[in-house]
Amino acid sequence: MKKFFKVLTSSLLVLGLAGCATSSSTSSDTTDDTSEEEVVVSTDGTYTVGVIQLAQHDALDAATQGFVDTLEAEFGDNVTITVNNAAGEAAQCTTIATQFVTEGVDLIMANATAALQAASSATSEIPILGTSITEYGVALGIDDFDGTVGTNVSGTSDLAPLDQQAAMFDELLPDAEVIGILYCSAEPNSLYQVEVITELLEAAGKTVVDAPF
Repeated sequence: MKKFFKVLTSSLLVLGLAGCATSSSTSSDTTDDTSEEEVVVSTDGTYTVGVIQLAQHDALDAATQGFVDTLEAEFGDNVTITVNNAAGEAAQCTTIATQFVTEGVDLIMANATAALQAASSATSEIPILGTSITEYGVALGIDDFDGTVGTNVSGTSDLAPLDQQAAMFDELLPDAEVIGILYCSAEPNSLYQVEVITELLEAAGKTVVDAPF
C-alpha cells in the first residue's frame, strides 16, 4: 500500500511539473475523523482509482492521461482506473465523487478546482490527489493557507509566481503607468490572483484597472 501511494504522489508531481512552467506540491496530514464513513482499503495488492476530470481540455486531458499511464506502467493489471468527465458541470463532479465514495475506491484524483471541491465534500477519508489546481486555500476555503491542507487532500498547484508576473510589467513595459486586468469574476482563483497582482502593482506605483467579465 505504501508503494502504491508513493507512486501516485510521485506521478502527480511529475505531471504538475510537466503541465506548467511552475508547480508546487501541497502536503496534507490525514486527520483522525470520527465520521461514520467507512473506507475499505485494499489488502490484496490490487487497487481502484477514480478520476474526476472537470471538462475536456487539452491540458486536463494530458494530466489525466499521464496519471493513468504512470499507474498502469507501475501496477499493470493490479490497478483499475475509472475516468469520468463532468463535461464542465460542477454538479456532475459532485455526482461522480459520490459514486466513487459509494464504490469504495482506494483513491480519487481530482483534475481541476471544481473536481477537487466535489471530492473533498464527498469524503474526508479516501485520499484525494488534486492536479490543475491554482490555489488550494481558495479552492477549499482555508483561511491563512500555509501550504498544508491538514486533511485527506494533497496534490500539485499550477500557480506561477505572482510576484514574478507583476515584475514582468517593469521589464517588458517600463513606461506603462496604468495596467488593466481582464478576469472572470465567477472564478475564485481569478479573484485571488487579481487581488495579489493588484497589491504588487500598486506597491510598484502602478494604477490598476479591473475589467471583470
